[in-house]
Amino acid sequence: MGDALSNALRKAAKGSGWSIKQDMLSKQNEGYAFSVHPRRGALGCIEFRAKPIVWDTTLWSILQIEGNEAKPVSFRFSGAFTCDCPALIQEAVDDLKTNPETAEKMVELSSRALEKRNIWQGYDLSKAAEREQPQQLYRYHITHVVDQICRGDHQSAQQICTAALNGDLDLRHTLYSTDKLAPTRPDGSRESRSFFKLAQLWMDRF
Repeated sequence: MGDALSNALRKAAKGSGWSIKQDMLSKQNEGYAFSVHPRRGALGCIEFRAKPIVWDTTLWSILQIEGNEAKPVSFRFSGAFTCDCPALIQEAVDDLKTNPETAEKMVELSSRALEKRNIWQGYDLSKAAEREQPQQLYRYHITHVVDQICRGDHQSAQQICTAALNGDLDLRHTLYSTDKLAPTRPDGSRESRSFFKLAQLWMDRF
């Protein structure tokens, strides 16, 4: 697809209020970030995703990263230091369709999905992750911690962090960042810590 789909999206989405970055439609509204794009690594499927803006804001606070708030909304779905979120709608499309036809399908899905508030507004992250196909629960441990913090349930967030640090979760990957609040080493550097350790420290500190 590549540039051809991107060009087709720009034509199909003109005037819709959605931004286009490569093969992704993205938009921010009502405290949420939204995206529609082909499923990564798969043919014949387009997806709608939504996540509360506060998730990434909290993640960046935990990781002590500044400046990401000013980046375009598409970054919240493609950036390395962002909360992963499951697809809330997955729809099959004929992988032999032309790029203009695929673009029209994506624009139609973007409009229809926003109207289905019961799907994205305040959704249950665990249930959404279980419904997504193929199921990839390991992708959302970090997001689960952030979600529980945002809901004010620090006890549950601490339990997930402890399980992760004890090796009891299927992580496959995690995020690391420098703890700028830790004392400096003799050489002036500071320790790089995993997200789960930084989250524990963040909850203790704040």
